[in-house]
Amino acid sequence: MGNMVKLVGMNIREIRKKKKLTQEELSEKSGLQTSFLAGVERGERNITLETLDKIISGLEVDVKTIFSFNEISPDEYFEKKEILDLISNLLADKDLKETKLIYNLAKEIFDTFSTKH
Repeated sequence: MGNMVKLVGMNIREIRKKKKLTQEELSEKSGLQTSFLAGVERGERNITLETLDKIISGLEVDVKTIFSFNEISPDEYFEKKEILDLISNLLADKDLKETKLIYNLAKEIFDTFSTKH
């Protein structure tokens, strides 16, 4: 599956956990089977907008929350493209000055590491 499917699924899981809901509870609130919902959270299911709407209703959040990946922390299962998507998402609502600051900080870090090796 694509990066977006995986990121949305992971975000659904993080939101569900923050709301202290089990998969079974969210399944009941959204009208979806628990096994199906588990597949969505693992990024194995490419869901329709109708299904996404059911999950959003069950979580009692807005659409923007589902596509805001600021709460996801990359782990060993993430590929480089997914981490780059997370970084891009973090910077999306920042102004130009903040974005340049992050770029310059990253560049300084990389320059420091490359001179040590």
